[in-house]
Amino acid sequence: MGIRLGSTVVNCADIEVMTDFWSAALGLVPSRREPGDDFRVLRGERVNLSLQVASSPVSARDQMHLDLYSDDVDAQVERLRALGAEWVRRDDDPEDTYVVLRDPEGNEFCVCLVDLVDGG
Repeated sequence: MGIRLGSTVVNCADIEVMTDFWSAALGLVPSRREPGDDFRVLRGERVNLSLQVASSPVSARDQMHLDLYSDDVDAQVERLRALGAEWVRRDDDPEDTYVVLRDPEGNEFCVCLVDLVDGG
């Protein structure tokens, strides 16, 4: 056995709000939803995202973020905004088009233009 990425973990204050947003955004299913959960894995066919209740707010610049790949950035950005994401900015570099958004707790993530047919 080699090694692979199992899950990306996002620290959060309200695990229920974040579960609702990221489950709907990425089509993931929570591993469990029990009162008082402080850690939860949102499972998908190709990716897992974990949520962990932080004991204190992050006060420094985020050290990592998610890049979501799409061949229709505009449609996905509008869908994610309807779910509660907040617009930050768009970059239309000829070799790297992406939109930066914030989830309901202010964590930034990007929606990047890729050709999904070629594997992105």
